[in-house]
Amino acid sequence: MTYREMYALAVKNLAPREHSEFFSSGYVSAVLEGANGKYYCGLNIDLACGLGFCAERSAAAAMIADGETSVRRVVCVGEKGDLMTPCGSCREFFRLLSPANLQTRFLVGLEGEKTLSLAELLPLPWERERG
Repeated sequence: MTYREMYALAVKNLAPREHSEFFSSGYVSAVLEGANGKYYCGLNIDLACGLGFCAERSAAAAMIADGETSVRRVVCVGEKGDLMTPCGSCREFFRLLSPANLQTRFLVGLEGEKTLSLAELLPLPWERERG
């Protein structure tokens, strides 16, 4: 699947919904390509109390349930189809799933399929160097 196809799938899966005054979902959609070559989709869930989770982690949960922890590529879009980069929590989440994920490519521009690696988005690890 090309980046454009991943983008189209992410846009197609958007499903903005206000379930109640305390719960909304589907305003952000993500598609991940696992190292196993499979694609995983996810939507965000927002709860008024601050709980919930991002679309990237929703897709990653499906990937992990399938036995994969390494991600090749990610496309994430907001409710108007705008490309989004992962938040800090998602960046750290992917980094901790597998060291290979530092090479994960995130689509940041459709024109020319501009991507950035997780290493570029998260250049400094939080833990101290050991040794």
